[in-house]
Amino acid sequence: MKQLFTLKKFGKASVIALACFGLTACYQTIPSDMSMAELSQPAFKNNHPIIVKQGQQQVNLVVPAQAGGLSSVQTAVAAQFILDYIDKGEGLFQIWQPNGNSNTKAVAAAHKKVRQILYDAAIPANAISYHKYDAFGDDKAWLGLKFKRYYASVAKCGAGNQNLGTNYLNKNYQTFGCAYQNNLAAMISNPKDLISPSALSAASAERRQIIWSKYIAGVATGAAKSSDESATISEVAQ
Repeated sequence: MKQLFTLKKFGKASVIALACFGLTACYQTIPSDMSMAELSQPAFKNNHPIIVKQGQQQVNLVVPAQAGGLSSVQTAVAAQFILDYIDKGEGLFQIWQPNGNSNTKAVAAAHKKVRQILYDAAIPANAISYHKYDAFGDDKAWLGLKFKRYYASVAKCGAGNQNLGTNYLNKNYQTFGCAYQNNLAAMISNPKDLISPSALSAASAERRQIIWSKYIAGVATGAAKSSDESATISEVAQ
């Protein structure tokens, strides 16, 4: 009986030992050669940094001599370009007009349309600069729109052919995080936000006045719920 008890005790000890061995295999210590900077910032941000540089965004609107100005598609392109300037633009909005072209009427009509869009978008006149380029008698000279903005990019990832089975210290492999950094650089609306945060826009004065009026009157300040938004736990469970 005592021998049976000893075997059971040995069996339990073996199970505990195996469990501890498994946990030991998962346990990871911090390598002594890692600095505090490496611990505080993920290595992939150091290995694949997002580079933010200022560049130029440009669109050329070709207006043949027989055209009466911008087409409906070109008008939409110009409007979107101006919206991009409002969202991401730095410095002056540039308009490049041809010099020595033979489609002067078409270019003049296109320029007038662009100026109207700029006016409707509340772009002040002192934020617009005008430039000339030589068209050499071209009857399809373009009207150019340009502005400076920031671009974000990450170096090419390369092939991820490292044998992870030999990564005994479980360090980040060479291409780890590269795809993530590339996706982030491509998706961010304004890369300038990676340099410094955008300024907060003003709060809605109309909504603030409504809430304040309710507070003064001593009524609930929250918005009233419709019948579709009301539900009980019993109804949700069904």
